[in-house]
Amino acid sequence: MKNILLISCIVVILVACQSEKKESDDKTVSLENKYASPKDSQQVFDTVVGVKLVYKDSIINWKGYHKVQETLKLMKKNTTNEVLSLSEQLVENVTLMRDSITVKTLDEKGMRARINALYNQALRLQEMKSIPAITIPEVKKQTQGLFVIFRMINRKANAIYRKQDFEKEMLQEDFIFSKIDSIQ
Repeated sequence: MKNILLISCIVVILVACQSEKKESDDKTVSLENKYASPKDSQQVFDTVVGVKLVYKDSIINWKGYHKVQETLKLMKKNTTNEVLSLSEQLVENVTLMRDSITVKTLDEKGMRARINALYNQALRLQEMKSIPAITIPEVKKQTQGLFVIFRMINRKANAIYRKQDFEKEMLQEDFIFSKIDSIQ
């Protein structure tokens, strides 16, 4: 009988000690998380894809494009707070990009529309910085939108240059004129 009483006392003491240990662990975890903001956790965004290497020489003097690309690379793997702080720099760089198109081939309506869309998205991200109730998924979605639009700008530039190359090939081969002559 004494053995059973002794064993039950030991079990009760062990269970009580384990529950106290769990409570103290929970307190330390809650103290650590108390000051950690979810906006400080690192986010990984989309990749930054540039213009094809074949056409890089054409845009080498377009300073705004390269600055936007560098800013987006900084934003690619960063915390939400740092992305919001980089938004002001991004707006300035997109403004420079919009105003400094040195390549006449790329200065067309389709490209301007995409750059203006990028500018509007960058402004929206900058505005999000001043909204206190903004959530992490909203910032992440907005940043993803920036990467999508920048990819669209690059695709448009690549398409313009491919079209230009195709037209040069047509003129060099006298393709159009030889087909017209052969029909007659």
